[in-house]
Amino acid sequence: MLIGMQAKTGLKRFGCFAALACMAALLAACGGEAATTIEPLDAPTLLPPTPTPAPTPTFSPTPAGPTALLVWWPEPLAPVGDVAAAAVLSAQIEAFEQAHADIMIESRLKKPKDVGGIMETLRVASAVAPGALPDLTLLRREDLLVAVQSGLVQPLEGLVSSAILGSLYTAALELGQVNGQLYGLPYILDVNHIAYRGDFLSDEFALFETVLARGRRFVFAAGNPNAISGVFLTQYLSAGGSLSDISLGEINSNALEAALRFYEQAAAAGLVDPAVLTFASADDYVAALRDGTLDAGVVSSTVYLNLAADDPGLAFAPVPMQAGQPTTLLNGWLWVITTANADRKMMAAAFLEWMMEAGGQADYTEAIHMLPSQRAAMRQLDINPLYVDFVTQLLGNAILLPPEIGSSPTARAMQNALAAVLSGQRSAEQAAQDVLNQLSG
Repeated sequence: MLIGMQAKTGLKRFGCFAALACMAALLAACGGEAATTIEPLDAPTLLPPTPTPAPTPTFSPTPAGPTALLVWWPEPLAPVGDVAAAAVLSAQIEAFEQAHADIMIESRLKKPKDVGGIMETLRVASAVAPGALPDLTLLRREDLLVAVQSGLVQPLEGLVSSAILGSLYTAALELGQVNGQLYGLPYILDVNHIAYRGDFLSDEFALFETVLARGRRFVFAAGNPNAISGVFLTQYLSAGGSLSDISLGEINSNALEAALRFYEQAAAAGLVDPAVLTFASADDYVAALRDGTLDAGVVSSTVYLNLAADDPGLAFAPVPMQAGQPTTLLNGWLWVITTANADRKMMAAAFLEWMMEAGGQADYTEAIHMLPSQRAAMRQLDINPLYVDFVTQLLGNAILLPPEIGSSPTARAMQNALAAVLSGQRSAEQAAQDVLNQLSG
């Protein structure tokens, strides 16, 4: 808070008046000498006093207080009621303010989506109340792309140190780039994998053939008719498909049929229940994983870390693939700067630099059960080192999915084929041919 101080001064005038009157009389001398009379001196002319110049008023300058930077925090990154996480974050912000006496952080908690969410508020406020915009906030990848297109965020080129950029996982750095330019600084990463209970090695989930041979059951979210399942898409890619094919409205029929055949066989063996078609996201079955009703399911790393915090025996495994190394789709939360003011941008960049310090990032991401974006921070997590090695391997093969591909007509046709196979309506071969017919029609 800026405190205004006004100094008051009074104007004083100094002056003096003098009046002189002289009268002299000499006593007559003795001895008969005549007396001499001295006339009085004329009274001096009295002039008005010369006013003393008024001193120039002086005012004490208003002391400059710290500049308040407004930060919007998405609710998932500052969970309400999490006292331990709040204490870590508060300590980091307080330490920053102590190290930067000219900056004060004002935090606001915001929903990431829906009415009153970050993106909606950014769009509305930018047009009608730009003064209400934050100086910086965090966005998901899909929202970053919209924000860049709408001119709501500033480029970060030259504002982030090379040390931080060099510590980011390669896939994470790409997460923050739009058309080759850095607009988002990755802070939190999300990868997908299987969480399971059972006394067996995670490698038994790694490949289609081992899942079928060992009879490993699992669930995943296959119920979104408007976009392709991320699990199914990565499996299609592992079988030889490519994102460029989908973007061009084409399909690798052999790769598609291989992925569909796995689900045809898994459904026939009772390893994947058609009920997965009712799951729009992992939120629909995470409670069953928590209470043990389900033995295995595909979850995000954030969901897994929250579950494992209460159940350290919960194991992890890669999503089954046709071939190749374990892989995942990558998403995450990215810092963005919204202010266009040069001075405030530099202050915002200083705050980002502070929040990206590896030890601090490790402390806070661990407190909220999420994964940091930097290798140095990942190594400092006080969690199962085998899990750290596992997610590091996944990040080395992570796939960044362009949003327009996931909901493209080609992707929706593939999703419909998956649903037809899981529900027993079509064989893998028939469903693959249906997609080809649809794309060529």
